[in-house]
Amino acid sequence: MSPPTVLLVAAETAAGERLQAALEQAAIDATVRTTEPERVDTTLLRTATDCLVVPVTCGAMAGGHLAEAATGLYPNLPVIMYGSEADRGDHIQAVADDDLGSPALAAAVGEALDRGETMAARPVSRPETILATMFERNSEHLFVKDTDRHYVLLNDSSYAPPELLGRRDEDGLPAGTAYLEAARGDDLQVINDGTDVLDVHEFSPSMEKHLRTSKVPWYDETGELAGLIGITQDITDQRERERLLRQQNERLRKVALLAAHELRNELQVSTGHLSQIDVDDEHMEAVESSIDQLAAIVDKVVSLASNNSPEFTPEQLRLSTVVWDVWSSLSLETSSLEVTSDRRLLADAESMRLFLEILLSNAIEHGGSDVAIRVGATSSGFFVADDGPGVDVSPPDRVFEAGYASEKQNSGFGLYIASRIAKEHGWSLSVDDSEEGGARFTVTDVERPD
Repeated sequence: MSPPTVLLVAAETAAGERLQAALEQAAIDATVRTTEPERVDTTLLRTATDCLVVPVTCGAMAGGHLAEAATGLYPNLPVIMYGSEADRGDHIQAVADDDLGSPALAAAVGEALDRGETMAARPVSRPETILATMFERNSEHLFVKDTDRHYVLLNDSSYAPPELLGRRDEDGLPAGTAYLEAARGDDLQVINDGTDVLDVHEFSPSMEKHLRTSKVPWYDETGELAGLIGITQDITDQRERERLLRQQNERLRKVALLAAHELRNELQVSTGHLSQIDVDDEHMEAVESSIDQLAAIVDKVVSLASNNSPEFTPEQLRLSTVVWDVWSSLSLETSSLEVTSDRRLLADAESMRLFLEILLSNAIEHGGSDVAIRVGATSSGFFVADDGPGVDVSPPDRVFEAGYASEKQNSGFGLYIASRIAKEHGWSLSVDDSEEGGARFTVTDVERPD
């Protein structure tokens, strides 16, 4: 039988040689292997380990966090933390000595090996090597968390660096509060309810990345829920292509509505003049019939351009994600956006993006490049408010009329389209003064997911 394996977390293999010498000096039959702090999780998947030895600090990582991750994967794995400031935990034996050649450390390892076999010491299985390879080589962000939301297994990615091993997201990710709270809520839904959270679109303001995340429950070998398994994909390029397509469609939509508005005005003029002609013959009837057909075509154009689509497909969306998604596409330098609170809602994704793009762009057009915008949830919907000049029209709801524009360069159809989108969703859209003196658009009757 081969001697037990002691896995030492160290940046250099020479450290393992010092510990090996100390064990031999104490007549402890064991083989020391070393692993870098960032690879503790996958090394445990590839190496039958009887005892884990970690320093108090490992560069940017803490020994306590690494122990948390290791015992999350293998709960009965003996862990020894050494160092002058070693803190003893329930599952950690502490040795207050910085020297790897310390007799006290060698004795602690010997005691840990005498406690009996740990699950981590059994021969490595082929599925474990497959899992290790996935986490080592996959470019997407893969992760596993325990029921306390600590990372116990994760690969190196820009979304969650390996320094988060054994920690929670809020312990190290420099992300906005709304983003972290939403991610925490998804974690708890999976862990507490045992339900999947699939294809959630997120936007991280700190990283300026659009992400798609899925999380599913993790059940251990006894069938008990042990945490969650997740994957996060970077879909920033895809979102950029969608944004450009939306901009193109929006330009075409406004051109169509503007043309329809002008045609309708001219048709009304023609109809008025025609009514003054007292002639009753087949040519006049043909003209009247042609005007009626043109009016019907104009109505059809307006209907199609107003997004009155039978392919309306509501899905679960997060308000903050869509808001930051749209905001990032506007390429602003001086304007500011604050998402004060978040909520889930049911809406058609493309329509929702267009709706928010219209409201945010409207705030910028009227409030100037340095306008401050706030978006937040209410008990029955959400609001978009700014500190601009406000709505100087009575009644305020006139801004939703087709063709209404307070600025000559505007088409006057943006807010009209927004009102049509709200109507399609069954929402109520209103406008009033904000607390800052600008405009506040309030959306109510918004449906929450079940």
